[in-house]
Amino acid sequence: MNLLAKTQINPGQWTAFSTRFDGDRITRLHLTLAMFMAASFIVFVPAWLIDTRMLDSANVWTKPQKFHVSLSLHFFTIAVLMQMVPREVRMGWTLTIFSYLAAIGLVFEYVWVALQAGQAKRSHFNFETQFEGIMYGLMGLGAFFLMTIALALAWQIWRKGDRAKNGLWLGAIIGLTVAFFSTLYFGFTMSGEGRYVGAPLSGGGQTVPFFGWSREYGDLRPAHFVSLHMMQTVPFAGWLADRYGWNTLAVVGGVSVVQIALATALFFQAQSGQPFWPV
Repeated sequence: MNLLAKTQINPGQWTAFSTRFDGDRITRLHLTLAMFMAASFIVFVPAWLIDTRMLDSANVWTKPQKFHVSLSLHFFTIAVLMQMVPREVRMGWTLTIFSYLAAIGLVFEYVWVALQAGQAKRSHFNFETQFEGIMYGLMGLGAFFLMTIALALAWQIWRKGDRAKNGLWLGAIIGLTVAFFSTLYFGFTMSGEGRYVGAPLSGGGQTVPFFGWSREYGDLRPAHFVSLHMMQTVPFAGWLADRYGWNTLAVVGGVSVVQIALATALFFQAQSGQPFWPV
């Protein structure tokens, strides 16, 4: 029996968050990268559980695992929001170029993060050798490539996206754009100051499980986390506004303002040396 018939879903009610993905090569690329990172998380679990070596107060495989989860969500989000623009736009040179740059950035960072974890060495903030210092700089370039697709997609949604879904259209533009610029800002700040304020890179005392955020010192990563994931929360808020007939500007604007304000508050709290979740 047809899936739609079994679930009694009217195809006309489907939106970009519940649509069947198109089969174009750009959508397939982003879905493949998302599934690859999700599969990598599963594959790395045995090493994560068995290997007892520590680096900067965390298991050596925790950073790669966080990387796998974050990038899987990143590329899945891009694949979903890609469906908002016509197929010919997705296949056009702009999104094609930036999609493949993001893929190159992912492969480069994936290999280096895993390689350094296997040696119990930092992939970031590592200047122990000239080569590792160069690789750290290239990691910044890779992160930039990973995020440029967000800005390129926001631009194409603004130009060619389906404005009938006004909440999702506005939410996608705001979420992708703010995530891009906030990532650049926080990434640049942390590259110069380090992740902690008032503690050495080697450890920030007690931390939040998995995330590794310090509970004893200022930590810039929570602010980065909140602003980066506007890629997901703001488009989702827009989708909800469309779904339930809520006021688009109130919902999308409200969620955006709250999240930006929270990220800003967390940033200044960290800069003052205070943890966001004290012990």
